[in-house]
Amino acid sequence: MADVTWFRAPADGDPGTLNACYNALDIHVIRGRADDVALTLAGKERTFAWLLTEVAACAGVLRAFGVGIGDRVVLGSLPPEEGVLVALAVARVGAEAAYDDSPGAEGRVRVGSTDAGVVLTVDDEDVPWDVAMRAGRTDPAPCADVPGDAVLARHRDDVLTVRAALGASDDQKVPVTAGATLVEVGGVGIWSFGAPEEQAG
Repeated sequence: MADVTWFRAPADGDPGTLNACYNALDIHVIRGRADDVALTLAGKERTFAWLLTEVAACAGVLRAFGVGIGDRVVLGSLPPEEGVLVALAVARVGAEAAYDDSPGAEGRVRVGSTDAGVVLTVDDEDVPWDVAMRAGRTDPAPCADVPGDAVLARHRDDVLTVRAALGASDDQKVPVTAGATLVEVGGVGIWSFGAPEEQAG
């Protein structure tokens, strides 16, 4: 089994609790790797500390919009960096990232690209990325305590559970859905649509 930090270890049919974002970012910062490169996308190196700050801010915005454990956040087409940040933020609050570009896809929040840039849509109101992130930095979100068998991401009929993303599932191989790239951050595999292969961590 992969080296996973559990909040409550699984036992006797109990799936245990943990958080994929905590395992991807927080634990590395706690262990003194804050300034190590966690990810390189489009030639930009991002440290564990930088990612943790930005992801917690984005998660703070999601939480402010009422997103919690088991809720769905619909992710449309996004630039690679924002796509990774949002996927980790969704994991941080214990929600499910639903990769679906169709206009009728339902979720508490929708995140996608427009001609004006990346926006978060809540109750038919668009909030620009930079405005949302400024607000999120004032109240970053902690990690939610998520069941190990919870769904982390969904694309059509394919599902990525928290345990599978951490390499802690029975087959130890992170499944990748059609059209996605597996991006590894701190040993956690997340789906990214349109992200280049270049990465570290």
